Amino acid sequence: MHAILPSYEDAGLDQRRESTLTDEHDPLMIIKDALVEEEYEIIPWLNILNGHFEGKLLENNLVTDVNGNVIPHWLCPNAPDVIDFWEKTLIDLRKRYGFTTYMIDRIRYPDWGGEEVNPYGLLTCFCPHCQRMMKEQHIDVEDLKQEVRKWIQLFADKNFHEAVEFAKNHSVIQAWIAFRQQSVTDFVERLIRRVRKVNEEFTLWLDLWPPAYSWVLGQDYKTITKHAPALKHFPYHKLGGGADVQGLITYLANTPEEQEQAFKAFKSFFELPYDLSYETFKQEGFPIEFVADQNNIVRELSDPAIRIYSGIQMWNVSPNNLIEAIKAGERSAADELLYYCYGWAGDELFDAIQSYREKGMN
Repeated sequence: MHAILPSYEDAGLDQRRESTLTDEHDPLMIIKDALVEEEYEIIPWLNILNGHFEGKLLENNLVTDVNGNVIPHWLCPNAPDVIDFWEKTLIDLRKRYGFTTYMIDRIRYPDWGGEEVNPYGLLTCFCPHCQRMMKEQHIDVEDLKQEVRKWIQLFADKNFHEAVEFAKNHSVIQAWIAFRQQSVTDFVERLIRRVRKVNEEFTLWLDLWPPAYSWVLGQDYKTITKHAPALKHFPYHKLGGGADVQGLITYLANTPEEQEQAFKAFKSFFELPYDLSYETFKQEGFPIEFVADQNNIVRELSDPAIRIYSGIQMWNVSPNNLIEAIKAGERSAADELLYYCYGWAGDELFDAIQSYREKGMN
């Protein structure tokens, strides 16, 4: 965490701090002080359920896959100590920096990406807390595990189309997906309620996955957007919507023929209606209309009062492709655009945006 905060080690759950921070070298405070006389608003960004957590209670709060293996660095939204940790963190962030509005990210279960591809991140969570809650909601956990393993075997046998149909039409798997979504929404609602008891000014924006994928990660736009005034999602067309599509396809399939079949099944599972081959996708990503399509779906699914920010990919694209993405975002139902460069965008991309904006004003 890139902030100066007290230690929560005694409470049993904490997050590793950036060791180089000092009172004289505190980037968040430096930015805050530099913009005192400016009109910009700073919205700090927090990774909630994913990070380098530590403490004696950590093991009891981690996400667990169908085989009982923990997913490193991922906290479960149903675990008992996560809300307490973030309540303390947000209160102490406000004491030091004064901010009451934050964008919260990683409010979901793991995807399959990371340092290495691991689809078992999707097959979560089977920690004791989730298993107890599933049983309370009349989900037969042992039956669910058995059916998930059947699903895994279909992928292992390269029966990709059958795997998609199996999950879509299986009542137990669909109940499990709905359970995950409700777990994330309930977590966000509880977190907001807790911090607002301390200070009613606390406001949390949502950083979500595009709706093509969000549902399988536990993010249900219809329910979660009732608890925030704004959201940002990232329909990065060139990157397949932010998902490591190529990593997953390579993990599942070996030959070019198998990879084409796996990609076709991927598009079917995530309801991506684009007529393109896997080879084309590797070169070009999704068509540019993916940006507007996902923004329009977000608007359709979300609470009418929420403000929608569409993330625009500003790296690994040409200036012309960037402007196409901006235009797609502007003609969509999104309210505003947010540009994401992560330090990788060249000057020519910033120049392209400036030129485009100047032309629009003249």
